[in-house]
Amino acid sequence: MKNQKGFTLIELMIVVAIIAILAAIALPAYNNYRVRAAENACLAESKAYVNSYVAGVNGGFPDADLPAHTAAACEAEITGSRALVEAEAGTFTEVASPVAPGDQDVFCDWSNATCELR
Repeated sequence: MKNQKGFTLIELMIVVAIIAILAAIALPAYNNYRVRAAENACLAESKAYVNSYVAGVNGGFPDADLPAHTAAACEAEITGSRALVEAEAGTFTEVASPVAPGDQDVFCDWSNATCELR
């Protein structure tokens, strides 16, 4: 009688089951990393823009010389007016939504140049 080499069907099924369990654990964690990465990229981009805008306003640059917000990681929606920043009569805010798959929005307060996720 010949000695047959190879794996049995049960052994292959056990290996497939183990791989399926590992994938079920790893995929949700991976998706959370993608969401947080999108949100943090938008937050960093918004902070950089707010800092450059506030520096420009405090430096006395006219509106034409201030940088435009060309967002790659965010879909920005700017509300307020420059007069509010100069007079400090209120807050000039930017609300930016990260591109997919991000969930939280970025809120920036231009009067004190801070941004946070909400």
